[in-house]
Amino acid sequence: MDMPETASFIDWFDQMAISLESDCVRIVVIPTMGAKIVSLYDKVNAYEWLAEPMRPLKPAGYGADFVSQDMSGWDEMMPTISTCRFRNITLPDHGEVWGIPWNIDKATAELCFSVNGVALPYHFSRCIAFENEHTLIFQYCLTNTGEQIMPFLWAAHPQFNADESTRILLPDEIDYLLNVIADHPNWGRSESQVTWPAARDLHDVPHQLDRIGPADLHACRKFYTDPGSPAAWAALQHHFSGSRLRMEWSTADLPYLGLWVDEGVYNAKPVVALEPASGYFDSLENAIARKQVNWLMPGAQMDWQLRLVIGNETD
Repeated sequence: MDMPETASFIDWFDQMAISLESDCVRIVVIPTMGAKIVSLYDKVNAYEWLAEPMRPLKPAGYGADFVSQDMSGWDEMMPTISTCRFRNITLPDHGEVWGIPWNIDKATAELCFSVNGVALPYHFSRCIAFENEHTLIFQYCLTNTGEQIMPFLWAAHPQFNADESTRILLPDEIDYLLNVIADHPNWGRSESQVTWPAARDLHDVPHQLDRIGPADLHACRKFYTDPGSPAAWAALQHHFSGSRLRMEWSTADLPYLGLWVDEGVYNAKPVVALEPASGYFDSLENAIARKQVNWLMPGAQMDWQLRLVIGNETD
């Protein structure tokens, strides 16, 4: 097995990007765009897992409207997802760090990037390296650089390509999810229970929630697993290509999992986001009110890890 010796600087849709690859998987990151991961490519099955840009790919700037941007790749959400307020400070849409440049700390056999908070005082870093030819380890570190105790909500926000061949996989013990879109036309009030993977909506119409429909449905859904029953992994299986993607994490660090499916509402093509998170749900303000959020003391540090495996669906 040939493991990567060093990263490569490449052009990606007219943006400077950094690529790292094994014999089986390639990852590409754009540091100036919030260290956005723009490609997770299964070289064995010739399948690209991350959505390509639907609009010109370019830096967005602090506080930009997320859904008006390129709608591609994998962004990091910190310290919130939804716009909210904390200590009379407005935290922007989808958080701060996706819209601003990150520092390149290392670009060898490991890709390390970091950024400082704007509205809140913190230092945030992410390092990515291959564990083996199919597996990437994402190591995150957050430090409170301020003088007050600080809450935060981090979530992964990968927009994975999806079609009628894609199936969402969750642990067997997950038999229902919680709808978090208030007054959803199919699923009703926020936090209403929805059976998984087969469900009937408010109109008694059956749905197979582990499947994804075409973009002309113009529908979307956002669920969380029950905070009392945390999931330690989630996966996607693409039958046409034979590729399988699996994300794993420690529920002690990341006890919450969001599942976003967009069938043509915001993205031009269907996408699925598997979103392990440190807080529940989407809004830091909401998570604080629910007491389902992490707090860091001044000078304190928190580390967590994601394991990403890309291989064959039969593995």
